Amino acid sequence: MTISKRFYERVTLEIENGVAEVGLARPDRHNGLDWAMIDGLLAAQRHLAELAGRQPGQLRAVVLVGEGESFCAGLDMAAIMAQPERLPGLLEAAEDGINPVQRLALGWRDAGVPVIAALHGHVYGGGLQIALGADIRVVHPQARLALLEIAWGIIPDMAISVTGADIRGDVLRELAWTGRKVSGEEAVTLGLATRLSQAPRDTAREIATAIAGHSPRAVAAAAALFAQAPGLDARARLALEARLQGELLGGAEQQEAMAARLTGRAARFPPA
Repeated sequence: MTISKRFYERVTLEIENGVAEVGLARPDRHNGLDWAMIDGLLAAQRHLAELAGRQPGQLRAVVLVGEGESFCAGLDMAAIMAQPERLPGLLEAAEDGINPVQRLALGWRDAGVPVIAALHGHVYGGGLQIALGADIRVVHPQARLALLEIAWGIIPDMAISVTGADIRGDVLRELAWTGRKVSGEEAVTLGLATRLSQAPRDTAREIATAIAGHSPRAVAAAAALFAQAPGLDARARLALEARLQGELLGGAEQQEAMAARLTGRAARFPPA
């Protein structure tokens, strides 16, 4: 069954076979972030989180794409400044300490499944910061990526202090201080992106489909390991590994994965 939705005429959502594709749909403006786009992205995130809560196991992976020539060229400053009364609300934190612009990047985590961003064309400012909120970034070699906030006299603030934690500090400082644009090829070298592809959208969907075919419990356990381990000492990391593995071994999904592997068939994992 395919589920199709549209949010604020700016963001599309299609879910099929456990893979959700979220599309930024303002191609005439390189998917620049105006208020409707911001509202649409936040609404799409809420919908995915609610779906994950109502129907655990139905959603297995999310792909982020941009329609047209670019993924996202960042804030459409003219459109944003046309409603100055809304500006203070962008920095007002909710009870969880996250404000709306930070949630544009961090909100994808609320669905509890891997998120893969397909990057092409312009990936500037807020567009790059949204992409950094994904778990995996597939980028076209000729894409252009940049943190352009410095040109507007502001700083990157869409949770980059969290999403950029695995990127070298000197790389982030140079890009934030200069606004320099880098190619997709250099982005992979710098750690801004995961891998190159001449067809990022197709590759992102292939990755998502592969993830969707594996044990949801094992995928979630791996995500928990990689998310929690950095804050622990070595002994606690090893204990976390052992605990997560112990919760998988002998379970229904692990037995199904093993049986499928041994018999050469596709695994069948029912919703959790």
